[in-house]
Amino acid sequence: MRLGIFLGRHVPRRVGYGLSRFVAAAIARRKPQIYWTVRANLRQILGPDAGDETLHEMTRHVFFHAGQTYYDFFNALGQPPEVIATAVHIPKSLIAHLKAEIERGRGILLLASHISNFDLAGLVIGMQGFPIQMLSLANPEAGFQLMNYLRAKSGYEVTPITPDSLRAAIRRLKNGGIVLTGMDRPIPEDRMLIEFFGRQAYLPVGPVRLALMTGAAVVMGSCYHKPGEGYALQITAPVEMVRTGDRRQDILTNARRLAVILEDHVRVRPEQWMMFHPFWPDQEDAG
Repeated sequence: MRLGIFLGRHVPRRVGYGLSRFVAAAIARRKPQIYWTVRANLRQILGPDAGDETLHEMTRHVFFHAGQTYYDFFNALGQPPEVIATAVHIPKSLIAHLKAEIERGRGILLLASHISNFDLAGLVIGMQGFPIQMLSLANPEAGFQLMNYLRAKSGYEVTPITPDSLRAAIRRLKNGGIVLTGMDRPIPEDRMLIEFFGRQAYLPVGPVRLALMTGAAVVMGSCYHKPGEGYALQITAPVEMVRTGDRRQDILTNARRLAVILEDHVRVRPEQWMMFHPFWPDQEDAG
């Protein structure tokens, strides 16, 4: 992580991207376990008609794009605030919606996907001046701790997921605040599996529980990269939770509704979905 920060701040973009291509090619050639994990995820998304060459090239591109996004994120950290603010196009409708819901006193649950430069998009959103609690990975390793430190510097209140941080998030949402968390971090320990691209998957249901408990507005966003245009954030219209009085069924129903939206987001650029963990039980292409 520290090496990435150094390279992002001290080498030109063509060199940073060149290193990303070199590393991606090496991974595609050597095929370590992480290669097969990404490939298996992509196979589920693309379907049985995707050939081996297509899967191989798209898997290689995932690793190249990951290197590209890390370079651009670390490069942005060394730029003045006015430059960082233009690194990702943030829809004016999102900012207007956040302001409107805050004025109404309603909490907002922002759900982020691991598509393209989600960290850079988060950095730009954090600079908008909204007080936002970020629920991050529990028990983070050293690299994630450094990333959380960088996120905190951009304006977030970063809280790894614990019972205390979840209670704080519930209070914040009930009091009209904003909470940001990931929508697609697989949780194999969760007992509830949610259908995703045609199979039961490790899609987290914690965000749905938060929304049902607090009545918060739910907005999902994904960052995409377009060559020649740069990064842009795509957001959904607010998703209202369905309530029937059956708590378990409400969780399953609403989690599936969010899964459908996430499927649409991933289909736009599957080669930009930065998912390096198994998302489905008993995945094929396990190596």
